[in-house]
Amino acid sequence: MLSVRVYDADSMYPIVEAHVRFYAVKHGSMHAKAFEDVRHPMKMEPMRVTSPNDDLGAVLYTSIPTCATHHIDYHSPILPPSKRRLGPEDGRVLSSSGFVLDPCGMDLREHDSYTGSQDELRCVVCGETYTTVVNLIQHIQYNQHMERHDDVPVIGSHQELDVKALFKDRSKRSSPRTMKRVEGEMVAATDSGTNSGADTKIDIDLPAPWYEEYRAYLKQANIEIICVVEAIDPIMSGTFQALQSYTIDDIEFGAEFAPCILADKEGGKKDIGRLGRWFVGRSAVGRSVKVDLDSFHDVVNVPETEKIG
Repeated sequence: MLSVRVYDADSMYPIVEAHVRFYAVKHGSMHAKAFEDVRHPMKMEPMRVTSPNDDLGAVLYTSIPTCATHHIDYHSPILPPSKRRLGPEDGRVLSSSGFVLDPCGMDLREHDSYTGSQDELRCVVCGETYTTVVNLIQHIQYNQHMERHDDVPVIGSHQELDVKALFKDRSKRSSPRTMKRVEGEMVAATDSGTNSGADTKIDIDLPAPWYEEYRAYLKQANIEIICVVEAIDPIMSGTFQALQSYTIDDIEFGAEFAPCILADKEGGKKDIGRLGRWFVGRSAVGRSVKVDLDSFHDVVNVPETEKIG
């Protein structure tokens, strides 16, 4: 997920009908000195918004800090090409397998396939379309059973398809190797915590964080991400836009925004603007809540979950 936190600091005159959009601009190598006099095409590719859902207008309530998120999925314009070649559902079915539908230039979201809103996969035998790999596998296995029962010739039927070879099985994962420190060095241990006999020192290359490939692609393609918040000014009744540009130096990987809401210790006192904190409302117990602008941009690291296999 790519997240941006949005907040309207003027809570006394909140903006009306705010909504958010994302765009990706791939600059590439156009800023190198060797290409100073060369004209380059530049394309702003829309980035679908997951939350708030852009199918519902991506509407924001900006009087409280809100995170707008983009899911970097199979259709995302900032997905590394190596990941795109692996196919949807984190590479469970290859893009070149013939089972993946061509988006035909449409800006789609993989989440919509998971919820049944769009078909993303097709059977290469009969042409039936399906939302997820699980549904497609069930279709193939059921038809294989029926075709064997009806003595349908193998050639040209679903019986030709090898499900295990075509689709990766997410349920199969190799056991993670347990590491422990012995005399200042890392050694492997069995499930019980000790090896048979003496602990044996091993040389192991720990995997790089999952986001390193994404970081490298954003840097190599020189991608700029533009966030646009559009709303109506309550005083002048005019539409305005707030734009913010983000590059690789502005993105924190493996982190999420830290909490920035404070509870007023003195119930009911609305000391607006004190110490950079702004009154935004009150809770059910009658105490006001405030936004700590000093920690608005703070982030905290998210524990990394390694994928084995």
